[in-house]
Amino acid sequence: MNLRNILLFAALACGLASPAAWAGKSLTHAVHVGPYRVERDVKPGRNKVVGTLSNTGRVRVHTAKVSFRLYDAKGRAIGRASDQVHNLKPGQTWKFHALARGNVSRARLLKVEAE
Repeated sequence: MNLRNILLFAALACGLASPAAWAGKSLTHAVHVGPYRVERDVKPGRNKVVGTLSNTGRVRVHTAKVSFRLYDAKGRAIGRASDQVHNLKPGQTWKFHALARGNVSRARLLKVEAE
């Protein structure tokens, strides 16, 4: 086993390479993004990414932010969208509405930040 594999194994064992570690979770509070979707507005180009984010931890989240990459019908990246909330209590769920300008067909979660 080479040094690279040993370090990767150690990171996995510590939880450092898990998706949760890279999704903005910390030791003091945890957030979880539920299902999300692109909602189209009746006016062209005025869409939004809607979904939920929950505080699954034991302490208040002072600020939480979700960021998305936006794609058109041909799969081309056409922009980003984000939304944020303040003072999310333990056990509380927030419904986000990230403004998604353009002809958006789908969105992919880029990151979740929580402080």
